[in-house]
Amino acid sequence: MSEIARRFAVVDAPSNLGLRPPEDGIVPGCYKAPGVLRDAGLLDRLGARDGGVVTPGRYRPGRADGEVRNEAAIADHSLRLAERLEPIIANRDIAVVLGGDCSILVGVGLALHRNGRYGLVSLDGLDYRHPGNCDAVGSAGGESLALATGLGGTLANLDGRRPYLRSSDVVSIGSRPGDEFADEAAADGVMVIDAATVARGTENAAREAMRAIERSDLTGFWVHMDVDVIDPDLMPAVDSPEPGGLTFDQLAVILGRLTASPRFVGLDLTIYDPDLDPDLTHGREITDLLVKALAGTA
Repeated sequence: MSEIARRFAVVDAPSNLGLRPPEDGIVPGCYKAPGVLRDAGLLDRLGARDGGVVTPGRYRPGRADGEVRNEAAIADHSLRLAERLEPIIANRDIAVVLGGDCSILVGVGLALHRNGRYGLVSLDGLDYRHPGNCDAVGSAGGESLALATGLGGTLANLDGRRPYLRSSDVVSIGSRPGDEFADEAAADGVMVIDAATVARGTENAAREAMRAIERSDLTGFWVHMDVDVIDPDLMPAVDSPEPGGLTFDQLAVILGRLTASPRFVGLDLTIYDPDLDPDLTHGREITDLLVKALAGTA
């Protein structure tokens, strides 16, 4: 293992609370992801310290109309995740959070807000659904970017800190062209770079994102990476595969540029579901991608 100058702290956030059940009687399997990535040698290969596990509450599949599924449990988990991350961020270690589903972005955003004004690069579909634009709200994983930027109810305002991140401090990379919420997000100040734009010029897309996020008025920036940003032909082990995503090479270029920045403070990884990856090949691919990016070899 080569020596890596930066200090990494790996924290597991194995929540599946923000997803709908994949079928009756089955819970989403993304809570198993941290174990697969650890078994693939992530900590040893990064020379990272173990930041432990923030264990989520019980998954309950049902919800009433107008409710967010598992909202109280997500709020509790988010508060405890923020508490775990705060000292890591304050100590200027690089936090690597292994999810879980995208609802963990609420806890990440809260931790960042408590430490200063931070930016976010979201490598994901555009999870911008909220009560103001959709009647089908209810699973926080599909609402995570909206929640982090203050759109929504309880989960958008933990500790009275709405918004955790300002829309103008957010870059979204990897949404599919024609996403129904893209125009709204852009009007709110989010820089939206869709997957087709990345395909036309990956280096240009990375530079555009860096110009937007490496600003002197920001304390630093965080990277949220949902692996469903990768095309499902290459990464099928996700809960909601959508065609037209990034390739591994495109993602490696962007992730490598972002994580090399001295203003980069941490990353969370979400939605990889080992139940959909019987031989765990995709888990090993994700681990390799993370190690190369964080070690500066991508």
